Amino acid sequence: TRGPAQGVGTAPVPPGALLVQVRYGRHENFDRIVFQFENGLPGYRIEYVLPPILGDFSGLPVDIAGGAFLRTRFSEAVAHDPRTGDRTYLGPLELSVGLPSLLEAEVTGDFEGALTWVLGLSEEAGFRVFALAEPFRIVIDVAHP
Repeated sequence: TRGPAQGVGTAPVPPGALLVQVRYGRHENFDRIVFQFENGLPGYRIEYVLPPILGDFSGLPVDIAGGAFLRTRFSEAVAHDPRTGDRTYLGPLELSVGLPSLLEAEVTGDFEGALTWVLGLSEEAGFRVFALAEPFRIVIDVAHP
């Protein structure tokens, strides 16, 4: 699809789904990025957006490589423990990926139960999204150009 993809989460509120890992890889016909959570699945809405890309809280422009941009907004999800403030996702907040479709991925918001990553793509392409459990993951595949 090239239209928005969305799903309902299963994580209890509070604390919601806690992001713990982000990984990516190249496959024969697509690039994949996987967001792994603890405590359940977040709700999500994934859609193409036009630049400028703005930070959710600051409203300031965020520079992300690419000719097309997929905004990945997780609801009832955070990358930190809301009780302690400690980060649950200890990886980089900006990933320079450099795959055929997926060039970059960057956090643009982690505020009030909404966690947003924007994926910088080489060009607009079809994508699919699916959720998995044990462990809890949201998987995004983007077709190669």
